[in-house]
Amino acid sequence: MSEKRQFFRIQQDVIFNFCAVSNDDVVHSRAEQHFEHSDTLCLFSEFQQINGQQAHLMALIKEENPLIAEYLGGLNRKMDLVCQQVLSDQSSVHDIDSGRIDISQGGLAFSSDDSIGVENWLALKLIFLPSYTGVITYGQVTRNALQKDGTYLIGVRFHNLDDEQLKLIAKQVFKTQIIERQQTYAFQH
Repeated sequence: MSEKRQFFRIQQDVIFNFCAVSNDDVVHSRAEQHFEHSDTLCLFSEFQQINGQQAHLMALIKEENPLIAEYLGGLNRKMDLVCQQVLSDQSSVHDIDSGRIDISQGGLAFSSDDSIGVENWLALKLIFLPSYTGVITYGQVTRNALQKDGTYLIGVRFHNLDDEQLKLIAKQVFKTQIIERQQTYAFQH
């Protein structure tokens, strides 16, 4: 598993927030409860999940009637744009960091001004840019290393991601790898 995690590790632009939680929180409450406006992110993620589940229907409609498929696709894009704008507005006010994190299907790493003890639990909120898809989950700190610039490199292992969250993270990792390869290829030629 660690080889797979290393292979799929990337740097990703995200709107990122976290907060310390107790073991009891991890056992007895949902991670979404620790963040304002998490219902909007969950709704948008559900919209995208439905779009993915209905992709085969859209393909059938496109074969039978391309104009109806184009119209339905336009409606989906409108809904996505509205959700993205709402998430963007809410995130700029309520989330603490918009930057780069190192992420894999198993966990993430980020820089923090504050030290966070190994084995402590965090509630994590990640909104991937530019798609504004997101994951809210728990994670346990596995690494805390003081860096040369005085910040701490915090490593976190995800805890009990569901299948949809795993798919979303894998999709983000895959998309970013493709973009990075295209940029590297373009730069070399």
